[in-house]
Amino acid sequence: MAQHIHPHIETRPVPPRTQHGPHAPRPLRARLPMVYPRPPVPQQIMATRPHTLNLALIGLQLIVGYEWLLGGVDKLLLGTFPARLDGLLAQSVSGGQLVGFFSAILQRLVEPNAVFFGYLIEWGETLAGLGLITAGLVALLRPLAERHLKGTLAGVFALGVHLLDLLAPIVAAGAGLLGLSFFFLDGLPTPWFAPSIAYGGTIDTGLFFAAASVVLLVSLLAQRRQQR
Repeated sequence: MAQHIHPHIETRPVPPRTQHGPHAPRPLRARLPMVYPRPPVPQQIMATRPHTLNLALIGLQLIVGYEWLLGGVDKLLLGTFPARLDGLLAQSVSGGQLVGFFSAILQRLVEPNAVFFGYLIEWGETLAGLGLITAGLVALLRPLAERHLKGTLAGVFALGVHLLDLLAPIVAAGAGLLGLSFFFLDGLPTPWFAPSIAYGGTIDTGLFFAAASVVLLVSLLAQRRQQR
Protein backbone atom coordinates (compact mmCIF):
# COMPACT_ATOMS: atom_id res chain seq x y z
CA MET A 1 0.00 0.00 0.00
CA ALA A 2 1.52 3.31 -1.05
CA GLN A 3 2.00 6.01 1.57
CA HIS A 4 1.58 9.72 0.76
CA ILE A 5 4.11 12.01 2.34
CA HIS A 6 3.28 15.66 2.82
CA PRO A 7 6.62 17.50 2.93
CA HIS A 8 5.07 20.81 4.11
CA ILE A 9 3.71 19.09 7.20
CA GLU A 10 6.83 17.06 8.00
CA THR A 11 9.18 20.06 7.85
CA ARG A 12 6.99 22.24 10.08
CA PRO A 13 9.09 23.32 13.13
CA VAL A 14 8.02 22.03 16.47
CA PRO A 15 7.25 24.86 18.90
CA PRO A 16 9.37 24.84 22.06
CA ARG A 17 7.80 23.53 25.18
CA THR A 18 6.75 26.27 27.54
CA GLN A 19 7.07 25.78 31.25
CA HIS A 20 4.01 26.65 33.27
CA GLY A 21 3.76 27.15 37.00
CA PRO A 22 4.89 29.55 39.67
CA HIS A 23 8.61 28.95 39.04
CA ALA A 24 8.50 29.56 35.30
CA PRO A 25 11.03 32.29 34.28
CA ARG A 26 9.43 35.43 32.94
CA PRO A 27 10.72 37.03 29.76
CA LEU A 28 13.36 39.70 30.35
CA ARG A 29 11.34 42.43 28.68
CA ALA A 30 8.35 41.74 30.91
CA ARG A 31 10.46 41.99 34.05
CA LEU A 32 11.89 45.43 33.25
CA PRO A 33 9.86 48.44 34.48
CA MET A 34 8.67 50.90 31.90
CA VAL A 35 10.64 54.14 32.26
CA TYR A 36 9.23 57.17 30.53
CA PRO A 37 11.56 60.15 29.96
CA ARG A 38 10.63 63.31 31.81
CA PRO A 39 9.78 66.14 29.44
CA PRO A 40 12.40 68.91 29.51
CA VAL A 41 11.46 72.19 31.18
CA PRO A 42 11.90 75.19 28.90
CA GLN A 43 14.83 77.38 29.89
CA GLN A 44 12.70 80.52 29.94
CA ILE A 45 10.38 79.00 32.55
CA MET A 46 13.34 77.87 34.66
CA ALA A 47 14.89 81.34 34.46
CA THR A 48 11.78 83.25 35.39
CA ARG A 49 10.33 80.93 38.01
CA PRO A 50 12.40 82.21 41.01
CA HIS A 51 11.62 85.85 40.19
CA THR A 52 7.91 85.08 39.85
CA LEU A 53 7.85 83.50 43.30
CA ASN A 54 9.52 86.58 44.83
CA LEU A 55 7.03 89.17 43.59
CA ALA A 56 5.36 89.34 47.01
CA LEU A 57 8.73 89.89 48.70
CA ILE A 58 9.62 92.63 46.22
CA GLY A 59 6.29 94.37 46.81
CA LEU A 60 6.79 94.25 50.57
CA GLN A 61 10.29 95.69 50.19
CA LEU A 62 8.99 98.60 48.13
CA ILE A 63 6.13 99.40 50.53
CA VAL A 64 8.24 99.24 53.70
CA GLY A 65 11.11 101.09 52.04
CA TYR A 66 8.83 103.88 50.85
CA GLU A 67 7.41 104.34 54.36
CA TRP A 68 10.87 104.61 55.92
CA LEU A 69 11.98 106.95 53.15
CA LEU A 70 9.04 109.28 53.82
CA GLY A 71 9.79 109.35 57.55
CA GLY A 72 13.48 110.06 57.06
CA VAL A 73 13.12 112.70 54.35
CA ASP A 74 10.42 114.50 56.37
CA LYS A 75 12.83 114.77 59.29
CA LEU A 76 15.60 115.99 57.00
CA LEU A 77 13.36 118.61 55.42
CA LEU A 78 12.27 119.78 58.87
CA GLY A 79 15.87 120.66 59.58
CA THR A 80 15.49 120.89 63.35
CA PHE A 81 14.67 117.31 64.30
CA PRO A 82 18.00 116.57 66.07
CA ALA A 83 17.66 119.75 68.14
CA ARG A 84 14.05 118.98 69.07
CA LEU A 85 14.60 115.34 69.96
CA ASP A 86 15.67 116.10 73.53
CA GLY A 87 12.38 117.86 74.28
CA LEU A 88 10.33 115.12 72.60
CA LEU A 89 12.05 112.42 74.64
CA ALA A 90 11.67 114.36 77.90
CA GLN A 91 7.96 114.70 77.22
CA SER A 92 7.61 110.97 76.52
CA VAL A 93 9.56 109.99 79.64
CA SER A 94 7.57 112.32 81.90
CA GLY A 95 4.30 110.85 80.63
CA GLY A 96 4.92 107.67 82.59
CA GLN A 97 3.70 105.35 79.82
CA LEU A 98 7.06 103.90 78.87
CA VAL A 99 8.42 100.55 80.03
CA GLY A 100 10.91 100.87 82.89
CA PHE A 101 14.03 99.60 81.14
CA PHE A 102 13.29 101.59 77.96
CA SER A 103 12.73 104.77 79.98
CA ALA A 104 16.07 104.21 81.72
CA ILE A 105 17.83 103.79 78.36
CA LEU A 106 16.34 107.05 77.12
CA GLN A 107 17.32 108.99 80.24
CA ARG A 108 20.85 107.65 80.61
CA LEU A 109 21.94 107.13 77.02
CA VAL A 110 19.75 108.88 74.46
CA GLU A 111 18.85 112.19 76.14
CA PRO A 112 22.46 113.22 76.92
CA ASN A 113 23.33 112.54 73.25
CA ALA A 114 20.01 113.62 71.73
CA VAL A 115 21.55 115.55 68.81
CA PHE A 116 23.66 112.57 67.76
CA PHE A 117 20.71 110.18 67.95
CA GLY A 118 18.57 112.71 66.07
CA TYR A 119 20.93 112.63 63.10
CA LEU A 120 21.22 108.86 63.45
CA ILE A 121 17.45 108.41 63.32
CA GLU A 122 16.75 110.68 60.37
CA TRP A 123 19.60 109.34 58.27
CA GLY A 124 18.92 105.77 59.37
CA GLU A 125 15.32 106.00 58.20
CA THR A 126 16.33 107.63 54.91
CA LEU A 127 19.07 105.11 54.12
CA ALA A 128 16.88 102.17 55.16
CA GLY A 129 14.15 103.36 52.80
CA LEU A 130 16.57 103.92 49.93
CA GLY A 131 18.20 100.54 50.49
CA LEU A 132 14.95 98.59 50.52
CA ILE A 133 13.55 100.43 47.49
CA THR A 134 16.78 99.96 45.52
CA ALA A 135 16.91 96.26 46.38
CA GLY A 136 13.30 95.81 45.33
CA LEU A 137 13.73 97.65 42.01
CA VAL A 138 16.93 95.76 41.16
CA ALA A 139 15.23 92.43 41.89
CA LEU A 140 12.34 93.49 39.67
CA LEU A 141 14.62 94.47 36.78
CA ARG A 142 17.04 91.57 37.19
CA PRO A 143 15.51 89.22 34.55
CA LEU A 144 15.47 92.00 31.96
CA ALA A 145 19.04 93.07 32.77
CA GLU A 146 20.40 89.51 32.61
CA ARG A 147 18.79 89.10 29.19
CA HIS A 148 19.99 92.32 27.56
CA LEU A 149 23.14 93.49 29.36
CA LYS A 150 26.45 92.21 28.00
CA GLY A 151 30.11 92.62 28.78
CA THR A 152 31.16 95.29 31.29
CA LEU A 153 27.61 96.43 32.03
CA ALA A 154 26.59 92.89 32.90
CA GLY A 155 29.57 92.59 35.28
CA VAL A 156 28.78 95.91 36.97
CA PHE A 157 25.13 94.94 37.37
CA ALA A 158 26.08 91.52 38.81
CA LEU A 159 28.41 93.23 41.31
CA GLY A 160 25.61 95.59 42.36
CA VAL A 161 23.21 92.68 42.80
CA HIS A 162 25.76 90.87 44.98
CA LEU A 163 26.28 93.94 47.18
CA LEU A 164 22.53 94.44 47.57
CA ASP A 165 22.10 90.78 48.48
CA LEU A 166 24.60 91.32 51.29
CA LEU A 167 23.22 94.66 52.48
CA ALA A 168 19.46 94.00 52.21
CA PRO A 169 19.27 91.73 55.32
CA ILE A 170 21.28 94.28 57.33
CA VAL A 171 18.96 97.08 56.21
CA ALA A 172 15.88 95.00 57.08
CA ALA A 173 17.28 94.25 60.55
CA GLY A 174 18.04 97.95 61.15
CA ALA A 175 14.57 98.95 60.00
CA GLY A 176 13.09 96.38 62.37
CA LEU A 177 15.02 97.84 65.30
CA LEU A 178 13.81 101.33 64.39
CA GLY A 179 10.20 100.16 64.25
CA LEU A 180 10.56 98.33 67.55
CA SER A 181 12.00 101.42 69.24
CA PHE A 182 9.09 103.53 67.99
CA PHE A 183 6.69 100.90 69.32
CA PHE A 184 8.31 101.14 72.77
CA LEU A 185 8.28 104.92 72.49
CA ASP A 186 4.51 104.83 71.92
CA GLY A 187 4.07 102.97 75.20
CA LEU A 188 3.54 99.43 73.84
CA PRO A 189 -0.07 99.86 72.70
CA THR A 190 -1.86 96.52 72.67
CA PRO A 191 -2.51 95.26 69.12
CA TRP A 192 -6.00 93.98 69.88
CA PHE A 193 -9.65 94.84 69.26
CA ALA A 194 -10.74 98.23 70.63
CA PRO A 195 -14.29 99.28 69.64
CA SER A 196 -13.75 102.73 71.14
CA ILE A 197 -11.35 103.62 68.29
CA ALA A 198 -13.07 101.65 65.56
CA TYR A 199 -12.35 104.30 62.93
CA GLY A 200 -8.63 104.39 63.51
CA GLY A 201 -7.48 100.81 64.06
CA THR A 202 -5.40 99.58 66.98
CA ILE A 203 -2.12 98.25 65.59
CA ASP A 204 0.78 100.60 66.17
CA THR A 205 2.71 101.82 63.13
CA GLY A 206 6.07 101.00 64.72
CA LEU A 207 4.95 97.48 65.57
CA PHE A 208 3.58 96.96 62.06
CA PHE A 209 6.82 97.98 60.36
CA ALA A 210 8.91 96.06 62.86
CA ALA A 211 6.92 92.91 62.03
CA ALA A 212 7.16 93.63 58.29
CA SER A 213 10.94 94.06 58.62
CA VAL A 214 11.19 90.69 60.38
CA VAL A 215 9.26 89.08 57.51
CA LEU A 216 11.64 90.74 55.06
CA LEU A 217 14.70 89.59 56.97
CA VAL A 218 13.56 85.95 57.18
CA SER A 219 12.54 85.92 53.50
CA LEU A 220 15.84 87.42 52.34
CA LEU A 221 17.88 84.93 54.38
CA ALA A 222 15.79 82.03 53.08
CA GLN A 223 16.22 83.26 49.51
CA ARG A 224 19.99 83.51 49.93
CA ARG A 225 20.10 79.98 51.32
CA GLN A 226 18.15 78.62 48.31
CA GLN A 227 20.53 80.32 45.87
CA ARG A 228 23.59 78.58 47.34
